Amino acid sequence: MSYIESSLRVRRSIAKLTDTDADDWFLCMKARFGLAEVYRAIHDTLGAGAILTTPYTCITSINPILVADLTPSYLDIDPTTLSPTALPADTSQAHALVIQHTFGLIGDKSALISQARMQQLLIIEDSAHCLLRLARDSSETPLADISVHSFGVEKILQGTKFGGAIYLNPRLKIANPELHTRITQRLVKLPAPTTALSLRARIYRPTNSLIQHLPRGIKDSVRQLAIKLHVLEPAIYPYEQEGRQAPSCAPSQFVNQRIYHQLAGLAENYEQRKANVATYQAQFRSEKFSQLYPTNSAEPLLAFPLKFNDAALADKAYELLTGAGFFIRRWYHPLLYPGTQYPQIYHYDATDCPTAESLSACVLGLPTDLTPEQTAKIISLLQPVEKPVQNSETLQNISPNA
Repeated sequence: MSYIESSLRVRRSIAKLTDTDADDWFLCMKARFGLAEVYRAIHDTLGAGAILTTPYTCITSINPILVADLTPSYLDIDPTTLSPTALPADTSQAHALVIQHTFGLIGDKSALISQARMQQLLIIEDSAHCLLRLARDSSETPLADISVHSFGVEKILQGTKFGGAIYLNPRLKIANPELHTRITQRLVKLPAPTTALSLRARIYRPTNSLIQHLPRGIKDSVRQLAIKLHVLEPAIYPYEQEGRQAPSCAPSQFVNQRIYHQLAGLAENYEQRKANVATYQAQFRSEKFSQLYPTNSAEPLLAFPLKFNDAALADKAYELLTGAGFFIRRWYHPLLYPGTQYPQIYHYDATDCPTAESLSACVLGLPTDLTPEQTAKIISLLQPVEKPVQNSETLQNISPNA
């Protein structure tokens, strides 16, 4: 099978799963690569300007803005939606609003989207945490102009470690045909990945697995050496914490094949996550324990967000759960995860986003891709107790009121 055939097969599968048209989907080696091309097309069409976003995100979602010579402008977030509650009064210098579905929480963002439309902003949907799920209106029509999806590391599909997809809403072709054309031209002309990157994508799983099974004392050193020797492709390179990223490219045929085969299990994957989300919701309702973000039990979250009363409690819970062998996400601690020593490069002022700053250190993302027994184990470790017990595997006094 040729690369073109493998790409078309993936796009047709995506279209079928999303009830969209395959011609509106474009593939890339990493979602950040496709996003960079989108922003470059925006710059080419609309000129210099700002992209409204939040700091409660990964640095790899901001770098594409920077490499396109646009400026990120940060809005604070609502703790119940993890998205901006409203736009600033003056958005005349902004081209687009990024709506990120953090942890896979789409919810109802229609009011924010409507406000952005009234201010003539493009809507860019970051669906990296909710693969092939789109914010839709009451008639099931996708709301965003551009939607970004990821098959990468630590995302919904465990069997894919590379790959991204960009969806262009056909409405954009009518609203701004020049921009639609420029984005399309950039995405269809993405070059093939280098031989070295293609090889790293092919050997990523066995190489990473080998490193994971090394003794804890040498694991990190071996991982860093593998990255330095260009044997292992990291989720984020050190230079990506300095506002840069690698040149954009298309996925390899191997990556396309992995995506195609893994998509067959997406529905089952989401059903498992829905069940675990419902279980967490049923167990973590007590305000005494922690503040739970309002989530819809029907949403198959990538991770279940749990907020602790303070950073020390979150740290204690993290150590307990990881010590028990669970993979717990600390997105986004720090903000612009995994952080940068050059906030001026990112145009970020912490005083502009107090809610995001306060949430950053207090949230844990509980895994949702576990068996019922594993989920029950996490719950048992975190449940507050009324009386002290001699059990090192129980998180004592998880809240000051316990």
